[in-house]
Amino acid sequence: MPAPTLFDRLLALSRFDGDARSALIALHAHFDADFADSSLALLLVRGQGAGRCRLAGLIGPDGSEHVPNLDPNGHRGALPLFDDALAARLIDGALPHVAAIAPTERGLPLAQALFAPACALAVPLANAGELSHWLVFGSTLAHRFDRVDAERILLHVNLATSLIVRPIALRQLTRETERQRHEIESLADIQKLLLPDNPRIRGLDYAVHWQPAATAAGDYYEMSNLSEVDAPEIVATEDADAWGVIVGDVSGHGVAAAAEAMQFDAILRTFQSGDGEPPANVISYANRYFFSRRSRGHFMTVFALLYRPDARVLRFLSAGHPPLLLRRTGDVSLLGEADQIPLGVLRDFAYANNTHDVRRGDIFVLYTDGIVEARDAHGREFGIERLRRLVAETDADTSAQALRDNLVAAVHEHQGGGVGNDDQTLLVLHIAH
Repeated sequence: MPAPTLFDRLLALSRFDGDARSALIALHAHFDADFADSSLALLLVRGQGAGRCRLAGLIGPDGSEHVPNLDPNGHRGALPLFDDALAARLIDGALPHVAAIAPTERGLPLAQALFAPACALAVPLANAGELSHWLVFGSTLAHRFDRVDAERILLHVNLATSLIVRPIALRQLTRETERQRHEIESLADIQKLLLPDNPRIRGLDYAVHWQPAATAAGDYYEMSNLSEVDAPEIVATEDADAWGVIVGDVSGHGVAAAAEAMQFDAILRTFQSGDGEPPANVISYANRYFFSRRSRGHFMTVFALLYRPDARVLRFLSAGHPPLLLRRTGDVSLLGEADQIPLGVLRDFAYANNTHDVRRGDIFVLYTDGIVEARDAHGREFGIERLRRLVAETDADTSAQALRDNLVAAVHEHQGGGVGNDDQTLLVLHIAH
């Protein structure tokens, strides 16, 4: 059987699927065809200073491991350090070279570590734009490397090393990415547990759409049947409950925004009572504790509503949030436009309520900016006017779910898919009684 060609050997090396420790063993086996019975050492020079190196891995002439290659990227500082004359000579310059080692030099620390060779071939390794390591072959034969083509061995060694090191780095990155993905999914699972569980609210027909742009979301919403709350001002009627809704949007999206939204939820759950009337006193309280002593990377817009069926009054406020759409007898108006500042800007800001009368058949549409700022392939926004027009064109007897489905379908068609560049939340609230 003919001996394998160099390309055959590189093909075999490219199938390497081991870890960093077995990588140096694989390289030694690969180069055994060129330099039989030679040792192979990996010397770390990055960050070590002139003439100094650390022994990052060592394979003996027989292929046995003597110093495990546990740190191919040179992050560990406990590797054996050498700064003798041989070390300085082996890592001098940035070109492959052969070093003859006189008998008097074989007692030097690095020579002893390398099995006291008579000669050594040192080849620099290119890594991420810098010379970080040298690969050193050692032989007890004084003229073992005399006929080596320096340019060819430089290319061969660096190619062979890349075939092993790059996949190892990619696998490490993949494992780290998978670990982070699992952590993000765990956070997203917790966030979903905090979402309302479709509370039953008499007199209100509603539907919700909540879609993160990534695994976790900076969009937030809360919906509560307030008739079950022990508060003298919350009064239900025979066929309608009092209810409250909060829609929030943390600037940005992803894990950091999701963590802020979860913090906001936790703050809300600690609210007991406060000066003023809800929802303004609730949002003032949440802002006070959402505000941090240091400048935070995010702020949060909020639209909050409280409906009293006994008085047919909606109390609401917008903390920097897009306005609420109110559809009444075919006309659509905006409520809460350019109202108050977002949360997390001024700690002691006192939010104030607005009020509006409510009639049977009224439809309220709340949303986050991910809806109106959804972009098509040409970068054009979906826009509040389009949303307003679609709401206005809705038949009077259309259910909240049907209207939500129509609006979401229009957004999806505009952006070319079910997930946009930002988190998207949409609530349709239909006063049935």
